[in-house]
Amino acid sequence: MVKLLIDLLDFLRTCAPLLTSVAVLTFLCILLAKSIKKHSTIYYIVLAIPFALVAIPFVARMCGIEMAGFNRVPFLGEIMRDYIHMGTFGHPLLIIIMYMGALNPKIPSVGKLMSIRKELSIICGFPVLTHSLIRVFNNLPGALKFFTDNEEYLANTKVVSEAGAGISSFSYILGILMLLIFIPLWVTSFGAVRKRMGGVKWKKLQRWSYVLYATLFIHAMCIAIGGMLNPRGGGASKQTPAVEATATTGEHAHGGHGESAMPVAGLQREQEHKSAKSESEGQREHTESARKGQGEAVNSERGRQGQTQQTAGPATSGGRMPSKGFADIEVSAQAKRYIHMFSLVLIFGSYLFLRLRKARKDAARKNKTSV
Repeated sequence: MVKLLIDLLDFLRTCAPLLTSVAVLTFLCILLAKSIKKHSTIYYIVLAIPFALVAIPFVARMCGIEMAGFNRVPFLGEIMRDYIHMGTFGHPLLIIIMYMGALNPKIPSVGKLMSIRKELSIICGFPVLTHSLIRVFNNLPGALKFFTDNEEYLANTKVVSEAGAGISSFSYILGILMLLIFIPLWVTSFGAVRKRMGGVKWKKLQRWSYVLYATLFIHAMCIAIGGMLNPRGGGASKQTPAVEATATTGEHAHGGHGESAMPVAGLQREQEHKSAKSESEGQREHTESARKGQGEAVNSERGRQGQTQQTAGPATSGGRMPSKGFADIEVSAQAKRYIHMFSLVLIFGSYLFLRLRKARKDAARKNKTSV
């Protein structure tokens, strides 16, 4: 039963990572609500570590200091990559914080989440800032060039679909607007800043969170649509991922110069290849005849096995049919993209419906009390 549950979670994480992350983080936040409220400073420090490990090498390189990153450290590197891509921490936390305002706080689980809404708002800032730090400097220059100098962009960039590249570029530029909205909202989540602002000013500023949620939906949808129309920046149409990975590995292994960087090793390999070729020519005829004999034996054996399977049913270990799990289900990359876009529409569409319904109920309640 436990293995089945783990396989199911792994399958859902592969096919619908956003929905899975939202569900898992919601469960963890409810479970750890008291701990987060009581030891919030410890959570801030621990969850700020991945941001610091990404920011320190990045700032060092900008200052001309070569410094190796920490993204290759086992387990820690996976957390840092999730921080950068926002898929596991940042985006799901923003969705959880967003949804709290649309639900009834009298529900026990919602009440627990509402009690730590400020803490979650501060925590989600670390993956958001990590993501922004990398993506702004890596993706924004190319996105701006797409609109300011389109001919040069298309000449120097592998593009499958110009429309897809344009949608992706727009999403990166929109990310800057999101960052400008997010930073004031995040800073004012700290208790000391909120007290200095006062309740009235703080509430007025927090209304910008609705703009943030709207731009977050548009940003995520544009990235998904742009990636579907223009996969991997056009690189997928030039060569397969396996060839691309092999070429990259070869370049890194030889200092970026390929085989010409190691002429001695190249001559040795050529000599070994020639000697091996001469040795194999003498044995080729013998091997061919042996293979023919083996092939005839295998074919006859397969024929006997086929007759046995037709009469006795499928051959399995122990006479039982092999069990199939969620890991055996194959979902194409295109289907995963559609599932992701459906997840976005489902999450933000249901939030909009619930938020508007709650606003109508609050308005009707105020009218009754005023009368």
